[in-house]
Amino acid sequence: MTAWRILLVTAAIAGLASLAASVGRPWAYFTVQSNVMLALYYAWRLVNDRRRPASADVKGAVTLYLLVTCLVNYVSRDLANPLALLDGGVRGLGNFLLHYVTPVMALVDWVAFDRSRRVRWSAPFAWLGFPLLYGAFVLLTAPNLPRRYVYPFLNVERLGWPTVASAALAALAAFVMLGYVLLGVRRPTTEPTGD
Repeated sequence: MTAWRILLVTAAIAGLASLAASVGRPWAYFTVQSNVMLALYYAWRLVNDRRRPASADVKGAVTLYLLVTCLVNYVSRDLANPLALLDGGVRGLGNFLLHYVTPVMALVDWVAFDRSRRVRWSAPFAWLGFPLLYGAFVLLTAPNLPRRYVYPFLNVERLGWPTVASAALAALAAFVMLGYVLLGVRRPTTEPTGD
């Protein structure tokens, strides 16, 4: 498990460094922010987990954000082969690592390790905190971002507030549904329900 998590943190750091070298203001992207969370979370676990076990709720949140990162990229690229990103130089490597390698590794870690640590059934709603903050961040700082709106579905100027609000609500519903999918694939069937 330790070697796996060292590889996971290394993949995240390599991807972040690749994008930092090839994209203006990479910090504005959900992909980058969620992978920073992943790198910090798993680095902390590598150093401190024996003394202070990490919360499974936090692990679930990090896994969910990475899963969304992967799925949104895959769908927005019209289901193109992820390996095609590797033809895009340093930026393509960074995108491949952050959109596909770290999410798949985080999902494997979620399913395979720490299964005895309970996650509250209400956790997927708590996990909405970061996406809500991120959406507010994008909308409030849009004039200063590399592309005015880093994600097309948040472009208020082009789409208008009703459409953006509908897209945001749909995205939040998808976060909650995927959160419950994560709980479903991880929880043993013999575990009692409830918080």
